[in-house]
Amino acid sequence: MLVEREWELAVLESAVRQVGRGTGSLVLISGMPGSGRSALLSRLRELATASGARVLGAGGAASERSFRFGLVRRLLHDLTAPAPGRPPAEALPPADEAHVDDPGAVPVGVLHALHALLVGASARCPLVLAVDDLRWADEASLRCLAYLIGRLRGMRVLVAVVLDPDSGRDRGALVREITAAAAHRVRPGRLSVAATAELVRDRLCAEPGPDADPDGFAAVCHELTGGHPGDLVSLLDQAAEQGLRPVPASLPVLRALAEGDRRRRLVRALSGGEFAADVARAVVVLGEHADPTLVQRLSGLTPSRYERALRALEPWFRVHPDRIEVAVPGERGELAAELLVDDVIAAVEESTAEHDSTRLHLRAAALLHGHGYPPEPVGDQLLLVNSTLSSWGVQRLREAAHAVLPRSPEVAARYLRRALLDLESGGMGRARLLAELGSVELAFDLPAAVRHIGQSVPQLREPRDRARVLGRLPLTVTGAGPRVAELIREVAAEHGPADELEGADRELALRLEARTRYLALEDPAAHAAVPGRMAELDARQCAPGPAERELRVVLLASMALTGTPRASEVALMARELLAQEPANVTSETHSVLRYLPSILLAAGAPEGLDSWLALAADHARRQGATAAEALVAAQHSLVHLDSGQLVQARRSATAALDLVEPDTPESMAAPVFAMGAVARRLRDRELAERVLLLPHSPDDLQVVALRRLVQSNLAMQDGDPVTALTHLLDCGRRLEQAGWFGPAACSWRPTAALLRHRLGDVRAAVELAEEEYQRARDWGAPTPLGRALRVRAVVTGGGRRVELLREAVQVLRPAADRLELAGALAALGEALRDRAPAEAELVLAESAQVAARSGAPPHATGAPGPGGGRGNGPSEPAAVLTRAEEAVAESAALGRTNQEIADELRVSRRAVEKHLTAAYRKLGIDGRADLANSLLPRGAGG
Repeated sequence: MLVEREWELAVLESAVRQVGRGTGSLVLISGMPGSGRSALLSRLRELATASGARVLGAGGAASERSFRFGLVRRLLHDLTAPAPGRPPAEALPPADEAHVDDPGAVPVGVLHALHALLVGASARCPLVLAVDDLRWADEASLRCLAYLIGRLRGMRVLVAVVLDPDSGRDRGALVREITAAAAHRVRPGRLSVAATAELVRDRLCAEPGPDADPDGFAAVCHELTGGHPGDLVSLLDQAAEQGLRPVPASLPVLRALAEGDRRRRLVRALSGGEFAADVARAVVVLGEHADPTLVQRLSGLTPSRYERALRALEPWFRVHPDRIEVAVPGERGELAAELLVDDVIAAVEESTAEHDSTRLHLRAAALLHGHGYPPEPVGDQLLLVNSTLSSWGVQRLREAAHAVLPRSPEVAARYLRRALLDLESGGMGRARLLAELGSVELAFDLPAAVRHIGQSVPQLREPRDRARVLGRLPLTVTGAGPRVAELIREVAAEHGPADELEGADRELALRLEARTRYLALEDPAAHAAVPGRMAELDARQCAPGPAERELRVVLLASMALTGTPRASEVALMARELLAQEPANVTSETHSVLRYLPSILLAAGAPEGLDSWLALAADHARRQGATAAEALVAAQHSLVHLDSGQLVQARRSATAALDLVEPDTPESMAAPVFAMGAVARRLRDRELAERVLLLPHSPDDLQVVALRRLVQSNLAMQDGDPVTALTHLLDCGRRLEQAGWFGPAACSWRPTAALLRHRLGDVRAAVELAEEEYQRARDWGAPTPLGRALRVRAVVTGGGRRVELLREAVQVLRPAADRLELAGALAALGEALRDRAPAEAELVLAESAQVAARSGAPPHATGAPGPGGGRGNGPSEPAAVLTRAEEAVAESAALGRTNQEIADELRVSRRAVEKHLTAAYRKLGIDGRADLANSLLPRGAGG
């Protein structure tokens, strides 16, 4: 029953009348499967037959696309077949035509003969050629049809073709040429609600009854099917089978039928014949790589059976020349379409036995590999195999892992883990695969990587193989567990010293030495040999390779942590290393990137770092190396912090943390350190508390020390100087146990000295200040030396205060950290207020200008500096307090009441309240709780 197709039928009737009058033309019937295309073509044939025309028909077949002239032979068979009294026509070449290079090439003689054949046949009576599924026509037939359609004028020949809307794009120029010549176009669309109601009455309303509501029932049918003719007819057929009547009470059952209709029809199609099931399973197994040729080969069907299966599956699968995919009828939303596809795939998979699934995936992997597909789809098939893989399958999985590794280490590890299941324990192949898997897992699963590498190394027979595996470990991973550290030391001793080796063996030895020396960074006895080892490397007088550069970084780190030799020497060696190191972040440069920037900052030599890190960041982004990008952002944060650019430092540190996963301690270390340094300098409670909540490695001494400094800072903000000092002393104890005496380590002595001084322990304060000054002077970097001079001036006081502060300002003027200079200027201006008021005003004004140019908040000039050696200067607002206001505020910050302060200073309580109110206003705070935070930095060090 053709409902709501009056316009389409009128077009067909007009075309038939015109061909009867001698006007040949092409009718194009398009539309998606299930829209009624074939029904319209059948009606055209009926109309043509009724008008006295001769009707010839044929349909394209996927299995016959490789047979030249297949469609045209079947279409024109009756015209070319011999008849009584007439010899056979010779319009087409013989069926056994030899192979030709171009399947679409047709001899000119064949084209002329076909045209003559149609002219002669149509002279006797009108001729109608009906072609279903033109998309499957072979190239030679398409060439013939295009030639004939272009010459229909003056002939009584009507050609009607059925074609999918997308076939013009799929098949190329010939199909587009044919469709462009169409004089009549018919495209059946969705049915309206009124047409749906007509079908409901025709199929379900033999005895409507008083409660019938065909229109309401039809509206729900239309809602459920979207007016798609095929789906609608199927739903009404099921409703009729269930005996449903078009009444409101039937609607819940109708909705349930609609939900399962498509799936039930597919299940029936799959169970109704093995051929359809074979093809559907092949399509689902191949997925996005379901090329029709591969599908046929995987299904194992002959061309004819394959063709019948495709026709049976047409409502659920759409066949394109280059792929077969699940068909989504009508215009569904994205989510609805996705769910429908999943439902079809699930139905097919349920019909597949487990052993059949394994067999299909194995065959699919072999087919994809044999047809030259990339390694990843081959590996994806093998991942789904539940049986033991051969060596061929293991090799394919390793190839897939290698191909996908730059983009996704997690997926690469999946391939390798699957391959590992089929290798026997104790074999060399398994040991190498374990090592390979561990190296891949370093990027995202450190515990698993360490476990697999630890399992593989003892099984490897060759010392060189063991050295290669351990040499790939990042420096920070070497101390991840005692077993790994033990293996590194054993293999390094077994491999031999680098100076006795050459070539690749020397490179391996240098990598192992870098790791053993990194393991010894917290061993005070190991630092003494570092300068001598650096001299030995320099004596070779040849450009260092990646392995030697990595070793040099470890040696320089030891020098910066211990404070020997001088900063200028370390800076010179570090700059040379930076000039030799490419800024393309790879596994080889990771160690340099991780430590060299901090060494240069500690040595007071940040020149060139910013541009080098910018190149490294660009390379990491282009490579999609998120962990490396986070590391670069963390180092950029320390560079900004070193120059007093606190806003940029915070932005970079936040970006670094946002880029890393919290469950990867190796990747978290640098971002956490940078964020902690920013939190100290800004005295930002929110950032500080976030740092303390972040996961950290208890084996990373720098991060542990920084956490103590952050905790001390929070205690100061809470007005608890005793707890603050306790955290600082614990930090110092840990650092000095490791031999880290240099001011380049997490700087703690300046703040501890000032806290000792504030708490009344002047002797201990002076000892700490003097020790810091001596070490800073021996190191020679300007910022820690200037800070040490300022702290020394505060705790010693007396007549040398101004002299020491002037020296601090002089030392800090060439330093990168402008805020440290601003703090020293503020302290000097305050010290000069009584003896030289005019000079004091000038110095204080310069302090304010330097701080303002840095863009830092007012209190930031006194905030703790980063662990790389930067400190803090006096707060600019605090510097404008009078001596009386300062004395009252300091006593209040230590927890004394107003009356106790009045008694101590021998003033009235009202005078104390007046001075406190003035101090609150000048400091920009609300009360006592903020005094410790605002006053301590007047002389606080990093």
